[in-house]
Amino acid sequence: GQNSERRAAADGAAANPGPLILGICGSLRKTSTNGGLLRCAAAQAKAKGIRFQTFSIGELPLYNEDLEGDQEPAVVKTWKAAITAADAVFIAAPEYNLSMSAALKNALDWGSRRPSNLWKGKAAAVVSSGGGTGGARGQLALRQSAVALDMTFVNLPEITIRRFQDKCFDDFGDLKSEMWETRISELLDRLLKLANCMRAMNSELI
Repeated sequence: GQNSERRAAADGAAANPGPLILGICGSLRKTSTNGGLLRCAAAQAKAKGIRFQTFSIGELPLYNEDLEGDQEPAVVKTWKAAITAADAVFIAAPEYNLSMSAALKNALDWGSRRPSNLWKGKAAAVVSSGGGTGGARGQLALRQSAVALDMTFVNLPEITIRRFQDKCFDDFGDLKSEMWETRISELLDRLLKLANCMRAMNSELI
């Protein structure tokens, strides 16, 4: 009857929960506006019922192949487990000297080698805030590395906030703009759809 069908649907949902999104920020500053973008995304994901987990990449040591394997620091093992568990990645990526931040590149490198390239087949989205072009060139640098990592990015809506002109953040780095909050919401929706598509495709390839 209908009750048994509902129970079966509930059991199926529990056995196959929606995609898990891993959120990271390439800036380590406490009041970073890029950190504010990540917090906005996390809050919106919670409101939408999307599984969203954040990780502080500032705790990772500088990448050193000598540290990989059995002697890996605990934080590296935790980081790799977080990447492995995630279906998609939401990245707040500041632009440093026409590129991505060293902290972000370091986090990507730790997940790229042993036991394998853990980024392979992940859906991804990027947002940024900064001077000049709002972090656009940092996003391009990230996307270039992502080609080698075999990640697939949502391309639109583009979120590159010129924080010194737009002035849409408070003193704590939190986003206070309905327009940009709407765009982040749209980006999350598209990332979720892409993650579902990538998960289905990856399961067929296994």
